[in-house]
Amino acid sequence: MNVEGELRIELHRQEQRISQVRILSSRPLQLPRLFEGKPVAELLGMVPMLYSVCGTAQACAAVQACRQAMNQDVASQVALAEEMLVTVEIAREHLWRILMDWSAFANKPIDRPLVASLSSLMPTAKSACFAKRDLFTLKPALQFDEKKFVSIIEQIANTASNAIFAEQPSVLYAISDIDGFDHWLDMSKTPSSILLQDLRDQQTGHLGDGGMYALPTIDAQIMSQRMAQADADYFISTPDWQGDNYETTPLTRMASHPLLQQLVQHYGFGLMTRMMARLLELASIPGTLYRQVQVLAGLQGRIEKTAPALVEQQGLGEVEAARGRLIHRAVQQDGIIKSYQILAPTEWNFHPRGVVARGLQKLPAENVSFLRQQADLFINAVDPCVGYKLEII
Repeated sequence: MNVEGELRIELHRQEQRISQVRILSSRPLQLPRLFEGKPVAELLGMVPMLYSVCGTAQACAAVQACRQAMNQDVASQVALAEEMLVTVEIAREHLWRILMDWSAFANKPIDRPLVASLSSLMPTAKSACFAKRDLFTLKPALQFDEKKFVSIIEQIANTASNAIFAEQPSVLYAISDIDGFDHWLDMSKTPSSILLQDLRDQQTGHLGDGGMYALPTIDAQIMSQRMAQADADYFISTPDWQGDNYETTPLTRMASHPLLQQLVQHYGFGLMTRMMARLLELASIPGTLYRQVQVLAGLQGRIEKTAPALVEQQGLGEVEAARGRLIHRAVQQDGIIKSYQILAPTEWNFHPRGVVARGLQKLPAENVSFLRQQADLFINAVDPCVGYKLEII
């Protein structure tokens, strides 16, 4: 069941420039009200089935919110294993988008058997950590199979290395300057590197630079209070923070990488910088997961206290999903959900005055065909979690 809805993005042209960008959403943001009146355990079973895109991140944010609302402790190794599953999902989402969308943008054939093989990543990773009955529940028991989980890391690394980077992920991640970046582009012949070569050689890598304003860390108590206000529905549909519009993307997570800092000097926050941020995050994931596997082995038996419940048995779950920060808020009484809300990264990034609107406004509009091509590239670089329709008017 797909309930995500879609976006309609309108680019209005006047005198060969973009005069207005309109972003309209049919996303059913009130869907979480279905959970009201249901037991917490039932909610936790429904969330990953209702939200098919980034379902693991959704389930993780949900269980964090519910544990906090119910003052439930969780073993530290359980929390880490759940985080690792979200990281595997981020890798899978990046791999899918790069192998499918970037190949199409580069006019190269899509390796459909390779794409299809990625469907096994999440089921295998989940079974390597928990029995099915314990997956994202209030009090799960960890059953970690290190060998099986390492095979998942190897699949991610090998797919990225062979089909995207033409290098080991650690080698790509270690590139720290423009000279090294250009050398990699010149030597690599994968569809993704060819696409980036075109951006560089056609001098279009700067297009879509509308700046980058990273969503700050927000205190959970303060965010929960904001989501409890009378205008919460409006806030969730068009969020801002203290009057400012922010983004939450792979670029905001990777902004401190030295290569990205140099790319910003050459390309601003346009296409090249944003697309390379996704590649660098993907390149970082195998090493991160290997380190977490080692940490997990040293956490056996320790208990991690869940943060105390917020006022009135409320809980907030925050997870960095593939496309940005995902927030769930739960209010329960006697194990029954009284109120439930979800604030997804799409609403920050595709805000009517957000990063996508600003970036599209900067595109050259003399040639409609070129405009559509660059607009599709920029929208993909930020990446909504739903489908979209682009109209040039």
